[in-house]
Amino acid sequence: MRKKKKDIIHNSQITLDEFLIKKFKEKIEKILLISNNNNNYPIVLYRRTIEENEVSIEEEIASVSGKYVIIQIFTHGGYVPVLFREQHIFSPDEFIYWMLKRSRSMLLQCLENIDEFLNTYNAA
Repeated sequence: MRKKKKDIIHNSQITLDEFLIKKFKEKIEKILLISNNNNNYPIVLYRRTIEENEVSIEEEIASVSGKYVIIQIFTHGGYVPVLFREQHIFSPDEFIYWMLKRSRSMLLQCLENIDEFLNTYNAA
């Protein structure tokens, strides 16, 4: 009896992941269309502070530009010139699965930011 409950819970979790992936794909596709229609103007999906001190900050920014999602980790501020430490380029599908593996809370934050952008964009 207990094994059946575990299987049911596991199956519902898979369904939740599939739902998140489907919604994320739909929203990323909308964002890509908007970005492409606006001369490849980058649209920020999320911005996360990695490290901060009195004079500089290290951030991770994910944006959509053209057909790709670009993750950049860079340092800026104070007397420090802008320094790009890392840059990752993903297709939309790769990004979705990368986000899902990395952090569900970041994925939800990303969805929230996309919704805010779409609401603002549609209102304009």
